[in-house]
Amino acid sequence: MATYQLQNLEPQIYTNQQTTIIPDILTLEDDIQQRIDSARQETKNLYTQIDKIKKKIQDVDLFEMTRKIPSLDKTAINLKPTIDLKGHNNKIADFRWSKNSKNILSASQDGFMLIWDVATGLKQNAIPLDSQWVLACAISPSGGLVASAGLNNNCTIYKVSRENRVQQNIISIFKGHTGYVSSIDFLDETHILTASGDMTCALWDIPKAKRVREYADHLGDVLSLSLPHNTQNNNIFASCGSDGYLYIWDTRTQANVQSFFVSDSDVSTVKFFHDDNAILTGSDDGTINMFDLRSDCSLAHYSLSAGLENKKRANNSTQLLYTASTMEYGDSSPKSPTLSAISSSYLDNQGVVSIDFSKSGRLMYACYTDLGCIVWDTLKAEVVGKLECHTNRVSGVRSSPDGLAVCTGSWDTTMKVWTPSYS
Repeated sequence: MATYQLQNLEPQIYTNQQTTIIPDILTLEDDIQQRIDSARQETKNLYTQIDKIKKKIQDVDLFEMTRKIPSLDKTAINLKPTIDLKGHNNKIADFRWSKNSKNILSASQDGFMLIWDVATGLKQNAIPLDSQWVLACAISPSGGLVASAGLNNNCTIYKVSRENRVQQNIISIFKGHTGYVSSIDFLDETHILTASGDMTCALWDIPKAKRVREYADHLGDVLSLSLPHNTQNNNIFASCGSDGYLYIWDTRTQANVQSFFVSDSDVSTVKFFHDDNAILTGSDDGTINMFDLRSDCSLAHYSLSAGLENKKRANNSTQLLYTASTMEYGDSSPKSPTLSAISSSYLDNQGVVSIDFSKSGRLMYACYTDLGCIVWDTLKAEVVGKLECHTNRVSGVRSSPDGLAVCTGSWDTTMKVWTPSYS
């Protein structure tokens, strides 16, 4: 009899336990969510206070310091396409100059990386890729190693053969990321950095074929990384991502050493300025921002609509304006239809995909989603020209290390090398 009663009581006890446990879990989840929301709000308030303190000590920006410097004339931009690099059968995903400025490495989704002789425009090497879904490439300082990475989540290192011009000589494949690899660069001959959609960057040892360190402060896809120009700063690199943040890292530590909130939209590209004391970012909202690493604050802000307006003010006699169809400079009367052909909102919604600088730093080249490669006056925030020759979207722009040439790559499967033309 006692056994029968216990058996009848067991389901009731189990049911009571269930009804008491479930509300506790829901209450606990609500409490945790409230704490998270409170912590986020507190973080925002702290960032606001930090920004206020920074603005108190930031007495001037770049444009106020350079307001007495005369603007560049549009005829001063004398870059002309002198060499066409044709050989790929699909869009150019990425390309890099060699350190001696004599070669260009290009990666395309046709499944090949090509090494070009810039002087002649001829191909020197063709390297079959282990995956055609490439997003990034890199060339080592000596030119003896090249690397590719992309949607297969891997970074592959190849040795460049001087005897066999078409050869796939893989020396290492790094398989540590759980998302696509968006950007790579050689730190030196034995180490390479990778940025990934798994929200991390990683440092890899090539001879030992292993990951040395992981950098995981980003809260979104890491979209780009950049190294300083001075090789003495080879322990420093920068990364940006879809979380809207720019991080400065020391490769010897896992935590970032400096951070900047850039934008609420994706920050798609980052580049150190030539003196390595400033860094610039390009965002999907069409803006470019310059930050000073020494004063830990913003120096300049570039947007297309404001840049064109600044140029109009600097040229009182002629109104300079881009038309919607060609985005070329044209002289327009107040009643011209081109005045209403393109709106400031359209210009400011053109995402920035790549940025680089002239040797002096006075000119900044910026590639936009649908507008091609625009040339900026860095000191005056004025649009002063455009590198226009491609028939499809321009995927990137890079200046040669010696400053004598600029290369643009496009989805039209070609690259063009621009050099100064003196008449």
